Amino acid sequence: MSIVITTPTGHIGSKLAEKLLDAGAEVTLLARNPEKVATFAARGAKVLQGSLEDEAFVVAATRGASALFWLTPPNFQTTDFRAYQRRLGAIAARAIAANDIPRVVHLSSVGAQLGWGVGPVNGLHDIEKAINAVASNVTHLRPGAFMENALMSIETLKTAGATFLPVPGDARVPMVATRDIAAAAAAILLDHGWSGVRSVMLYGPVELSYNDLTAILTRELGKPVNHVQVTPGQAREAMLGMGLTPDMVSQYLELYEAFGNGRIVQGLPVEPDLRGATTFDEFARTALKPLLG
Repeated sequence: MSIVITTPTGHIGSKLAEKLLDAGAEVTLLARNPEKVATFAARGAKVLQGSLEDEAFVVAATRGASALFWLTPPNFQTTDFRAYQRRLGAIAARAIAANDIPRVVHLSSVGAQLGWGVGPVNGLHDIEKAINAVASNVTHLRPGAFMENALMSIETLKTAGATFLPVPGDARVPMVATRDIAAAAAAILLDHGWSGVRSVMLYGPVELSYNDLTAILTRELGKPVNHVQVTPGQAREAMLGMGLTPDMVSQYLELYEAFGNGRIVQGLPVEPDLRGATTFDEFARTALKPLLG
């Protein structure tokens, strides 16, 4: 029986597929563009072409699965992101129920414990509820913010030596590298010793502020890097200029506010269940520095 992986071309799904194949697992990949996972197919992964928005495809593709890794892909062009998330969550739930999938790992997020006030994470709360209603054994993996989000600041780091976000420089945010998220997901999928419905928080080695991040970048790049707190209005104009829909812009502004005021971790213990090994120093050195020259 196969472990089915959604979004196998992204930062997390691709690393997860690699780790499971390395472990000798039978893997099925659901992909819009099979050519993008040809290297995994060459290693023995089964590839099924289709969209996660196609319920009939998802139900058929997960038939006989021993486990499912579900990650709801982003959709920056939707006019109602939470409705989009609910729709895909319903599709995941129908596939789980129809095929009685024994174990599910759902990529959620810190903040999903709330269901309000955390922008795009609100919809992950809804997906958790939909899956909980049908799955006997599910782990909602709730990582902190992705270190890879720093890649969105590449241009301003190049041109202005700064990051520009509507978040105070001293706001400390749980962050984790996607490679560590994939490693945690792989370990959970390969571990048959857990059962029931649970959530697992995953952070990096230490919580850092945005001032901490730019101090690390200054050290790694050998030149000054600053964090600039912009206004929500300035951030809105920038995101609209990038082509995001007004709904997505509002979602992200709410998320940034939750980072700034600490709402994102409201009600959670200080110490997470798991910590990844990748430090931001290492991430800056290996992922950011090569792009910045």
